[in-house]
Amino acid sequence: MKLTHSLWQSSIYKRLFIAFIAATIPIYILAGILYSWASGLLRKDIVDSAETQSENYISELNGTLGRFNSLQYDMLNDTYLIQLVNAYDILEPYRKIELIHFLRAKLVSIRNSSDLIVDTRLYLSNIGIEISAVDGYGLMKENVITPAMLNDPYNIISYNDSLLIVAYPLESEYKDTPEIIVEIELRTSELKRGVEAALEKEFTGALVLGLGSNADNIIAVADDKLEQPIKEHYRKLVQVESESSNELPPADLGKDYIFVHSALTESHLYVDHYLYKPTMFRTISEYIQWFWIFFGATVMMVALYLYYVNRVINKPMVKLVRAFKRVEEGNFELNIRHDKDDEFGYLYEQFNEMLINMKVSIDEVYNQQIHRQNAELKQLQSQINPHFLYNCLFSIIRLIKMQKDEEAIQFTNQLAKYFQFITRSKRDTVPLENEASHARNYVMLQLARFSDRVSVEFGEVPDSLKPLSVPRLIIQPLVENAFVHGLENVTEGGMLRVSFLDEIERAVVVVEDNGEDSENGLAKLYALLLGDQEAQEITGILNVHKRLQYSYGAGSGLRASRSELGGIKIELIIERKGAMADVSDVNRG
Repeated sequence: MKLTHSLWQSSIYKRLFIAFIAATIPIYILAGILYSWASGLLRKDIVDSAETQSENYISELNGTLGRFNSLQYDMLNDTYLIQLVNAYDILEPYRKIELIHFLRAKLVSIRNSSDLIVDTRLYLSNIGIEISAVDGYGLMKENVITPAMLNDPYNIISYNDSLLIVAYPLESEYKDTPEIIVEIELRTSELKRGVEAALEKEFTGALVLGLGSNADNIIAVADDKLEQPIKEHYRKLVQVESESSNELPPADLGKDYIFVHSALTESHLYVDHYLYKPTMFRTISEYIQWFWIFFGATVMMVALYLYYVNRVINKPMVKLVRAFKRVEEGNFELNIRHDKDDEFGYLYEQFNEMLINMKVSIDEVYNQQIHRQNAELKQLQSQINPHFLYNCLFSIIRLIKMQKDEEAIQFTNQLAKYFQFITRSKRDTVPLENEASHARNYVMLQLARFSDRVSVEFGEVPDSLKPLSVPRLIIQPLVENAFVHGLENVTEGGMLRVSFLDEIERAVVVVEDNGEDSENGLAKLYALLLGDQEAQEITGILNVHKRLQYSYGAGSGLRASRSELGGIKIELIIERKGAMADVSDVNRG
């Protein structure tokens, strides 16, 4: 088909035609080469992917087992355990029972820490007691501990059709049985399910997970026709003398299988992955055939297609795009027309109606949004954490019972100032000096609970920032987040630091701590501030972030990062171009 001059002048037509030529010529030249090495490349990619998955899986499993070893080591050094073992003969009966219950609770905690654990047991051979997370406690059974169970501490062993990790004090000397033994029994079905989920692909023929230094610690996942040969092969290897089970030869499943082996030598973990080649390369030949069919059909139809695109889609679309650009420039006095009664005619008609509706409703929508935002901020500002109130009231009661009247009076005055500040509704903004004073008062209230385990460094507000007008209750939620999510479970050495920075283009308030679980907490804060969570509740940290952006623009808000103290660092940023001084409220409560 001969192209007309006007059609050729179309820029979109030129781009489509040139793009087609530029794309098809290299493909045509490389098609022969692609056919010859595509299968080899696919094989390499699949094998590399399988090996990477296997290595990642055993690395994660090794990390999990390492965590189990750490829990066992912590159990061996538990204060209650040492007290029970060393002073069993002189302890009162009720104290013995109490210590045993404490130890069982810790065993239950270890068991509940992972679905891989069936049971966690503690054997105290010198006093003849056996404690189990599942079965409770009782007298230690005869021959429950054998020498075979003690040959490989802190590694997985196979014993009585069970997978165990046995730990005991390695530095202690014993003749028959160690005084203290911590045993973790693993759930074989969960290990099998985990390896299936982590490694199985559509071209997987069989999977074998090797655990521990014994070749019989094997979990096999295979098709029905392969399961028996796989198991028989690895059973025979139990009798083969080799330096490590990580070096076991693969099973002979025929030429249709590719063997991939991944191992961690130091922990004796390995994964054998058998890939089924016919499934791997099934689509290659079909892909090549359909490629050439598609290429030939495309060459014949491209000219007609481009002509159709230009006439039916390109020209009307260009007209519509130009109209939208004029709307972006603020011109709502448009009326575009289309001669044909087709989809573009409908779009043009709806575009014209949209402009009319926009002119009528834009002011109403804007005003509604402003009212909604103001109402939302009012509601958020009035929220009170009931748990904080309960804790404060309990602290007052405790001070009164301890006959510390002066401290109780001071604490009550601080609490009164706190509620006087947060319930005040005359103004939406306060000077930064007053906001910082309120946050410092909140910290003093919290120290009634945390004073013996948390220290606070609360910096002074620079004179240049004291009159800065800010929304009320923007620092307290950050401090509250540090106490609740960072320092709540700290037993000693906790640190909270609040500082104020006067920079050239912005004012910054920094709240940081050395709390626990900072990785998880930081990830949650990133997701919250970036808006990755659906249907987020507008409270707490997100409340402060949105209020700052509403008040001072998108450049303001909260930024979360890791603190030099070891916990989470939150920076409250106020861009100076959107900030205002409020001198009249500098001395107001």
